[in-house]
Amino acid sequence: MKNPIYSRSGQGGPEFTVVVGFVMLIFLVLLMMAFQKQSESYDLQVFLDAKKVVSIVVSNIDMISQNGNGYYRYFSVPSQLYGYTDYGLEISENFLWINYSGMTYSAPLITNNVTIVDLVKGENETNCIQNINGKITLNRTCQLQ
Repeated sequence: MKNPIYSRSGQGGPEFTVVVGFVMLIFLVLLMMAFQKQSESYDLQVFLDAKKVVSIVVSNIDMISQNGNGYYRYFSVPSQLYGYTDYGLEISENFLWINYSGMTYSAPLITNNVTIVDLVKGENETNCIQNINGKITLNRTCQLQ
């Protein structure tokens, strides 16, 4: 006579495989969620850096505009945003726009008489912003009169 404990059919293998598969599925979902959060964090860092650059340039433009004719100031902007992200600045009507990685951000200006002639990016580079007869110009150098 056989012992009833040892006479069961082999169900341990398939059950174990199902449990391992389920655990791996949960692990995969958690891993995907972690990558999603990391991507969101990176995008937020780039956005905050872009917002900072726009704030620097807008505050300089507004200050020069308010101080009047003949006033000038030197400033610098970073060569790239967070994560080595390239960007571009442009002015349209009363807004300064920053374009980066297919995204844009803008901030209002107090004047619409602003021109970007030659803006050099880099922490060690200097740019001049000046007010000549109410016309605000951003350039690599100042053309003082």
